[in-house]
Amino acid sequence: MNLNPYLNGADAEHHVQLGLAQTLCEAAGTGVDAALTREILDQLVAYSDVHFISEQLLMRLCGYPGYDDHVSDHDRLIRELEVAKQQYGGDGEQTLALPAAEAILALLAQHISMQDRRFVDFFHGWSQHAANAEPPPATRGSGGK
Repeated sequence: MNLNPYLNGADAEHHVQLGLAQTLCEAAGTGVDAALTREILDQLVAYSDVHFISEQLLMRLCGYPGYDDHVSDHDRLIRELEVAKQQYGGDGEQTLALPAAEAILALLAQHISMQDRRFVDFFHGWSQHAANAEPPPATRGSGGK
């Protein structure tokens, strides 16, 4: 059982992110109305943006050496999502095509399985080290005896 709150939270967030992308594929594949597909895409963009920001803050906190590369990948993913949103997010009747939705799902899955896996591995080691580190000595006047 993993008691690390980040790892559990990140896995849950990745499941939500992939679930939204899968729902987008289903909507695109069944040809449901364009407004519903746009709403799912909007939710995926907003959720991904917030998830990426929180992940980047944590990477900075623990001094992740792959930060720049990881953030570049986040930026690329957001650009792809924004392009899809601009292309299919207007008031028109054009809906997202299944291949475009599947490409989004594949990009997210690849990012999670590669970039996020590397960060999780680093974070696990970092948090183990932090948990086992000696606490700083008590300072004078802090009330400790």
